[in-house]
Amino acid sequence: MWEPASTASIEALIAEQLTECSPQQRELFARLRVPLRAVPIDRNGHVESVFVVAQSGHCVMYYEDVEEGFSLSSLSPSGSIASPGFEQWRLSHALANFAP
Repeated sequence: MWEPASTASIEALIAEQLTECSPQQRELFARLRVPLRAVPIDRNGHVESVFVVAQSGHCVMYYEDVEEGFSLSSLSPSGSIASPGFEQWRLSHALANFAP
């Protein structure tokens, strides 16, 4: 049975997956990392939340606990995920695609 991810489980996942990242990716993540915060996401008409883990301007990296992966998006003016992705990336892949 699915349960929403907790901040502790996401922090542990980040720590685990950072070990797979290159030194440059770890440095990028250290610069862009933000305290975990829940933001709204519209999933086919159902508003739920995901956790933003890094941000550069209006572009965010967030952990999608339904898809169990990291995705990238801009934020809408209301602060919600503007264009939900379904990448299901590991942290290293998301960082490779995060162009601040």
